[in-house]
Amino acid sequence: MTGGPRASWTTVIDGRRLQQLRRQHGLSQETLAYQAGISPQTMSRLERQPCASCRTRTLGRLARALGEPPDAITCPPQRPC
Repeated sequence: MTGGPRASWTTVIDGRRLQQLRRQHGLSQETLAYQAGISPQTMSRLERQPCASCRTRTLGRLARALGEPPDAITCPPQRPC
């Protein structure tokens, strides 16, 4: 098994795409954070970084709150982070 046990519960989010989708849906960072059940500070950190690590649970919560599939906000494998 590569990457150790943490590799199975972490993922990398595309911060720019997350911000773009949030704005398309007319949501503030605070509103999306509240709807996803994460802190506004975490929301801000995820959007500031082009490739930000987070828990897969957080990815799922953000995707559900946006009404988008999780892969819409993950970093593509071909893009180096």
